[in-house]
Amino acid sequence: MININEEYFNSPYYFLIREKIDKYSLYFSINNTLSEARDNDEVIHFDKKNIKKVKNHLNKIVKTKRKPTNKKLKKELEELVDDDGSMLTSKIPILNNTQHTHRTLDQIVPATRQTNDPVTRGYRTYYGEGIEEIDMSNAFGYEETKNMDGKKTYKYLVDKLDVEPDEAKQRTKEFGKDPSGKITKKKKKGSIDKMTLSEFNKMVEDLVIAKKNGDSDLQSKKDEPNPIIKKNIKMLKSQAEKNGLSINDLIKMLKSE
Repeated sequence: MININEEYFNSPYYFLIREKIDKYSLYFSINNTLSEARDNDEVIHFDKKNIKKVKNHLNKIVKTKRKPTNKKLKKELEELVDDDGSMLTSKIPILNNTQHTHRTLDQIVPATRQTNDPVTRGYRTYYGEGIEEIDMSNAFGYEETKNMDGKKTYKYLVDKLDVEPDEAKQRTKEFGKDPSGKITKKKKKGSIDKMTLSEFNKMVEDLVIAKKNGDSDLQSKKDEPNPIIKKNIKMLKSQAEKNGLSINDLIKMLKSE
């Protein structure tokens, strides 16, 4: 079942509904692994009064034996929710395989079978036929290492929890991290691995140091900002939004340093 403020992953579907002050934000993606899904997700916003209809629609989607692309899933969700977050009625397709219109789901390829590879399959808890849900909080070693980068996670599993090196490496990857500690760039432009809390804090510290040193790329209004700083700010804003932090919260964090 898809719940508010909880990640849902049922390969290849990834959904996360975040509650905001006056709206809900729906993050979604089509990928075979949880790590890739988090890195490549997109977002749309809708009015709070429509949460029940949206959740029902998403639950119907994950029960269908079809595998849309990110582009087609986004189009379908945009047909469900108008630009101002209001529900549409004339464009919502009926999610019955015998009654679909030819504009959306009937045009997408059949879903692949679930993989037997434990690395790409991840941890799942089954709540009924055809429904799979991630519950990483119960995974061995997850709570102790959730705020560590990949290298520290691997070392903690081996040294503190007596996990065999090969299994520790595999488990670290299942947590969406690189055992070497690197933030691995994917083939798709602009995407990175899951950012841990420690990496998030380090990015804030780097921005604060640049600010204190009077970095001209940050402070000058005439010169074009350094592209690396612009990219970090964009990533920082995205991670903050996912963790319930506003722009004002980030500004306060920067000012307090």
